[in-house]
Amino acid sequence: MEKYESTVKTVGSPVERVYSRMSDLTSLEYLRQRVDDPNFEAMLNSQLPADKRPNPEQMEKLRNNIRKMVLTTDTMQAHIGPLGDITLRIVERAEPKLVKMELEGAPVPVTMWVQMLPTDQTSSRMKVTLGAELNFFIRKMIESKLTQGVEGIAQFLSALPY
Repeated sequence: MEKYESTVKTVGSPVERVYSRMSDLTSLEYLRQRVDDPNFEAMLNSQLPADKRPNPEQMEKLRNNIRKMVLTTDTMQAHIGPLGDITLRIVERAEPKLVKMELEGAPVPVTMWVQMLPTDQTSSRMKVTLGAELNFFIRKMIESKLTQGVEGIAQFLSALPY
């Protein structure tokens, strides 16, 4: 299994609050509630480089996918573009430092670890690691995308309101 790690991100909330949100996927419900807010697009664009920002058609597809997400404490089911329907399932929790998830329905096995550490009473640190079982040729084709992707996930997660 190849592993791709993000840089360590600072989160402006205590580790217990971050863990609480990360370990219960129903906490993503607020995304669905904010998806039609004009500030949603601005928040998303602030997290992405200018050349990676979605155009209006892509933004509407994203909004529709978020509206259709199915959330439980342990799973998030969504339609992800060319991948189709996928499920992100929490498979391990170690309070307050780790949430491990697996992607079901993807063309290759993918595991994601979100590690959290306290910094002080009001902030914490977070790192995201993706593990994927890729053959040599696929790895060479998508390695840079996975490296960028894990960094983007970490940036997004660290910017969430906890």
